[in-house]
Amino acid sequence: MNMYSTKNINNFVDEVRENGYKKVESFLTTEQCLELEKNTIKAFKKAKEKHYHTKTDFVKVLTVSQDEAENIKYFKFLKDLFNDESLISFVKNYFGTDDVEISKIFLSESSNSGEKVDVLPYKLHFDKTRYLKIMIYLRDVGNGDGGITFAKKEWNTKLQEDLLSKQEIQEENVVEVDDLSKIDEIIGKPGTGVIFDTNITHKAGQVLSDNKRLVLRIDTRPKINS
Repeated sequence: MNMYSTKNINNFVDEVRENGYKKVESFLTTEQCLELEKNTIKAFKKAKEKHYHTKTDFVKVLTVSQDEAENIKYFKFLKDLFNDESLISFVKNYFGTDDVEISKIFLSESSNSGEKVDVLPYKLHFDKTRYLKIMIYLRDVGNGDGGITFAKKEWNTKLQEDLLSKQEIQEENVVEVDDLSKIDEIIGKPGTGVIFDTNITHKAGQVLSDNKRLVLRIDTRPKINS
């Protein structure tokens, strides 16, 4: 049995294609989140420096490949997520191909640095390299806790067209915000999932409260050079 079996999300394929993102209530259960939190904290303590994408006083991010989840003891709790049938089925349907992969899983804990910053990834942007990502909140994410934020579709489309019409696209393309009513910050309880296509304008959330945000992010895409 898959300890971390996710909610069936195949009914959301068209909605994500249309809007670029989708909030999913109870993507994982509270019990699953508590178990993931415990194992994630253990992984932070045991992981070697090479596994850290970021390691500061305020942000810790581990990156884990499927091979590492299968062969490194303190990452083995992620093995079920790499093999989750419901998740893989969604990715195949979304991209319209059976040749897909979960390229990495990220484990991230963030706290308030005492300073509000205005740099990537905390500015609205879209990515040149396209992924379909699934972010799962393992703790409560309320106002000020750094919820991921998106530009709503009707506003996003024109911005995308303007930026994509330029001859040179950067790896991450910053989008200036002039209408906060078209911005959607995702908050939610532990187990809340957020599915999003990195073609949509988005930004990471900065923690401005006293809480420590803990999230798990799954990066998926069609296989490269297959």
